[in-house]
Amino acid sequence: MSQKSAIISDPSDLLFYAALMLLPVDGTVAGIPLPYWTPLSPWLFLAYALVNARLLRTVARRYLPFVLFPLLLVLLSFYGWTTIGFHGWAAARSIGSVVLGLACLASLEIALRIKRLPWKPMVTVLVATYSCAFVVGAVQWAGVQWHVAGIRQFFARLMYRNYTGERPQFLFAEPSYIGMHLFGVLLPVYWLTRDRRVAVLVPVFAVGSLLMGAGTRIVIDSVVAGVLWLVASINFRRRGATIGAVAGVGAVAAGAVAAVFLNPRLNKLATDGLLNGDQSMSARIFHMLAPAWAWKHDLWHTLFGWGVGNISNAVRAGYWGARRWYDARGGLVNGEIRGLENPPTDAFTMSAYVSFITEFGALAMLLVVLLVVALLTVNHAWNRTTVCWLVLVAYLYVQFEAYGFYALVLLVWGAKRLDTQRPDAKVPRLVVDTNRIHRVV
Repeated sequence: MSQKSAIISDPSDLLFYAALMLLPVDGTVAGIPLPYWTPLSPWLFLAYALVNARLLRTVARRYLPFVLFPLLLVLLSFYGWTTIGFHGWAAARSIGSVVLGLACLASLEIALRIKRLPWKPMVTVLVATYSCAFVVGAVQWAGVQWHVAGIRQFFARLMYRNYTGERPQFLFAEPSYIGMHLFGVLLPVYWLTRDRRVAVLVPVFAVGSLLMGAGTRIVIDSVVAGVLWLVASINFRRRGATIGAVAGVGAVAAGAVAAVFLNPRLNKLATDGLLNGDQSMSARIFHMLAPAWAWKHDLWHTLFGWGVGNISNAVRAGYWGARRWYDARGGLVNGEIRGLENPPTDAFTMSAYVSFITEFGALAMLLVVLLVVALLTVNHAWNRTTVCWLVLVAYLYVQFEAYGFYALVLLVWGAKRLDTQRPDAKVPRLVVDTNRIHRVV
């Protein structure tokens, strides 16, 4: 095989490509259940990292604070475990998710920096697999619109949590995760590679999701991501570009206003408020509110955490205080909210921040922020694109609690200066640098 066509350096790299192929498949019964998703790719990233264990020492040196972080989280959890209790399965899933996130980081480092595999085939795989996921969503939409029982029954058996009876879910854990993939994975890939195929796929997927009525969050995510993309992309030193940026932001704002009037769920949320405008939104808010209410009355556990796996204890402690506040403001109450009075041990919050602070404490959350800021600073990675990327990632995790998801991992990895192409390849090489992205011939 010639150097130009060598997309793998050894058979283990097939695991990495398999992980890329399955990135959007995170909500099927084939996956292993983790906090509110059932992905396959994190396990393949972990397998890839373990198969290439000889290279993990290099990865550890480069990302040592992040590699040691799970150990710190376990040590912090001893306070909660000794004062509250220990739920083994819930603890294993949470700390395991953190490890899976690190496995993704290690896999990116091994494949793209250490082995220097070419980036174009990887982007090709991403574009192909997310395009297939979009087609799946279109089929689901057709099943809803034309009442095709066979389609609806097939996906009812395939999806771990099934929403396809009402709207397209694609292959995600739920429709609200569309934005996590489009703007947490694909948009950063575009910023790193400037590959036009990704630049086409992201808006097509987003607009298609909107037209198919995939949910309300993709509307809000698209508005936020659209504004941040404009801010990151426009050259404000040019008058015409600045005018275009202002016009673009205005168009996005107009589209958001139009969506509020045209989308029944958004219209009801705008009219009746977040607490009683939509049952799904109300439940999401209460999932976050119950453990957060417990923070008010327990300073030490707020600082050092209830312990990994102990979210249910915090939910139980904060339930009635949160419920009184919620009921006084006319919040909708359904069976999901009532069930949190006695929550299961694998209770979730639907917010990475609420979950993380509850399990590991506010000090650990502050440390994560400091580590990311320090990484960007040490690598001189601060620029307009990086700031927009950081804001976008912070926004996305407000309603997504999977610690092993790829958005934050991509940000951490993207802060490093990387050359993703083999040095001896006689083709243009892409220098991936969040300070300056350009082609070197």
